[in-house]
Amino acid sequence: MVVIKNEQKISVPEYLNIEFFTETLEEGLRETKVTLKEINFEWGSNPGDNYCSAIYRVQLTFAKWVDGKESAKNDQLSLIVKTIPITEATQFLEDVSVFIKEKQTYTDVLPRLDILSRGDKFGAKYYHSVKAPVQTIVFSDLKVEGYKVASREAGLDWNHASLILQQLGKFHATSMVLAKKDPAIVKQYTRGMLSEDILMKSDTFEVMFGGFLKGLIKSSATWPGFEKVSKNLQRLMDNFRSVCVAAAKPKPGDRYVVLNHGDMWTNNFMYAYDNAAQPETPTRAIFVDFQLSFYGSPACDLNFFLNTSVKLELLQGRREELIKVYYAAFKDALEYARFEDIPTYEDLQYELRSRETYGLFGLFAFLPMITMPKELAQDNSIENMQDEAFKQRKMDAIFSQKSLNEYQKWALKRADSLGVFSDY
Repeated sequence: MVVIKNEQKISVPEYLNIEFFTETLEEGLRETKVTLKEINFEWGSNPGDNYCSAIYRVQLTFAKWVDGKESAKNDQLSLIVKTIPITEATQFLEDVSVFIKEKQTYTDVLPRLDILSRGDKFGAKYYHSVKAPVQTIVFSDLKVEGYKVASREAGLDWNHASLILQQLGKFHATSMVLAKKDPAIVKQYTRGMLSEDILMKSDTFEVMFGGFLKGLIKSSATWPGFEKVSKNLQRLMDNFRSVCVAAAKPKPGDRYVVLNHGDMWTNNFMYAYDNAAQPETPTRAIFVDFQLSFYGSPACDLNFFLNTSVKLELLQGRREELIKVYYAAFKDALEYARFEDIPTYEDLQYELRSRETYGLFGLFAFLPMITMPKELAQDNSIENMQDEAFKQRKMDAIFSQKSLNEYQKWALKRADSLGVFSDY
């Protein structure tokens, strides 16, 4: 008899049952037969931290079968189960095949990137997935390997930001090597967060993220010296879908393309801390959540990350240094792979400038959510954000935060000085 524990009294879908986890173990461990002994459910993330999915941490106790007999020894394994329920509000995720793409990334692309790199590991191990009754994918629990998520509210310091940028540089570089060996892969990764398919087919995207832009327009109109910027933001709101689509779309002058992670903010990568002498300094970094990955300009990932996830004082003082850290790792990985025609630092700078509107999207659409205090974030969901009264209360609370105002003021001034508002 299988013991099922659920101390947090989580509402667990019926299909996450004994049969499901037996199949998960047999597929993931390549075992012909296992006997499940115990299933222990916990939440895998904080309420409000994930908009489109429910994440469970599941600890399994089981016995393998050897030579036709059940082993006397019990094994234990901790897994992450990610479910993506499709509702009316999240139908756009189905339209861009996020489940199929993430499954393909874990089963096909990441293993090849690992082989092509200098021993780097870019994501968790894949175990099992089902498309029905709810799209569900199961991976190894990175927490067991010493990884944890950094604070989204606080923003990343130099040690955390520079380490994940090195990892991103290697990821981008290795994806170029893969695309050269297998050019067909690029056609399978054309749709990211700002793809035409999402933006033009779904009102959800504009209703949700346009709400944050309206909040910023309202706030910036009250800031002395920001009158012109506020008008430019209103112009963006008036042309919301076309500006967002253009931010990610291929352009005639693009210098090179890479596989973008596609959702580069703090909750989508994790850190391990292996140095006991410096317990707060990360030594390893790894990515999670590849459902919005796409081949496009590397500046999509970089500008999004730099406008959502880094401490303001670090951006103000060392933004260029961060980009150089990324580029050094990118170039080194390509040199290791003996890649011809390595993009130059000047090529990267060109890409960064040509995709500043992608960073602008991160600044108005994601930064307010990411820096939101936990007490404000608990009831966040795409469904709730469809309710106008709920959204208005939430926006007023979010945009009254001084730290968010300071961040957005600095970033908008920078964008204005670069002429970014003339890009659309």
